[in-house]
Amino acid sequence: MSEARYSESKKRKSIFVAAARSWTRYLGTYVGKPALGGRFATQLLEFIAAMDGQLGYLPASSQSCASSVTRFLSWMSSRTNSLISISLADIDVFLSERRSGGWSHRTSINETQSLRTFFRYAESRGWSAGGLSRTVRVERAGASAATAMCPSWEQVCSLLAALDCSGKSHCRAKAILLLAARYGLRRSELVRLTLDDLDWRDEVLTVRRSKRGRIQQFPLEKEVGDAIIRYVSEVRPSSRFRQLFLTLQKPHRPAVNLGSAMRKLMNSQKVFDRDWGLHSLRHACATELLRKGTSLKAIADFLGRRGLQSVSIYAHSDYRALARVAEADLGGVL
Repeated sequence: MSEARYSESKKRKSIFVAAARSWTRYLGTYVGKPALGGRFATQLLEFIAAMDGQLGYLPASSQSCASSVTRFLSWMSSRTNSLISISLADIDVFLSERRSGGWSHRTSINETQSLRTFFRYAESRGWSAGGLSRTVRVERAGASAATAMCPSWEQVCSLLAALDCSGKSHCRAKAILLLAARYGLRRSELVRLTLDDLDWRDEVLTVRRSKRGRIQQFPLEKEVGDAIIRYVSEVRPSSRFRQLFLTLQKPHRPAVNLGSAMRKLMNSQKVFDRDWGLHSLRHACATELLRKGTSLKAIADFLGRRGLQSVSIYAHSDYRALARVAEADLGGVL
């Protein structure tokens, strides 16, 4: 078989597999890859069940934490047959190897937090050495990380202006990216938006935040509303699903892989000097609010965060903004 025919055959196979996966997901019969974790699969499954149940994690947080813990337990499975023997040194070696393999500082922080959560639960079940979770130190993101975590607001505006809404993909993307940039919505929050969350009479947008399930309502900005109306009237297919964003290809179903789709589209516009993903627009939103003099408390409230620590990173990246925040009344709201 020639190289060209082989390449075409692989492409057709990939298209068929993707279509079959989409169809079975639509029917509700899709079964994904089995959970990993090696010899620790039983403990991993119990931990995941605990996150979804007694620990009260929301689905997005549970999935993210489970992925991190799965990676670590799969790695440890070839090194020991007992959780009780795992030490801080093992965790340090794992993280060091991953950083050498290209993990960003932010990814390393997220993974460390997940491992700390897992070992706290493992200690309560008697699976691991007491006190191990307290020795897993979570690094803090510094000023350099804050500076590099998002594109400039000018670049975000250029991206939105570059979209050609006469095409289905760009029309849907315009609505998604505006919601992410103007309201700081996470991918999971965008996925959960439904037609019922849009109150057109009073021009109100209702958002269910991913962390702690907080419900927020925002005034629906005209530009955002216009983009959503165009998407719904010209692109969104008629469907039994109430989710706002559906897949562009048949069978039409709720679009759950918005992150990868938006990353690909965002970087295809040649607006940025490096690759950015959907979540970077949330950071760009927070940074722009800070630049305009918004207090840290108001930014935390706007983004659906409980405390100031998680948003203080934006201030540390801009000393002039930090000075304004220090003088501001933290009781202000957006």
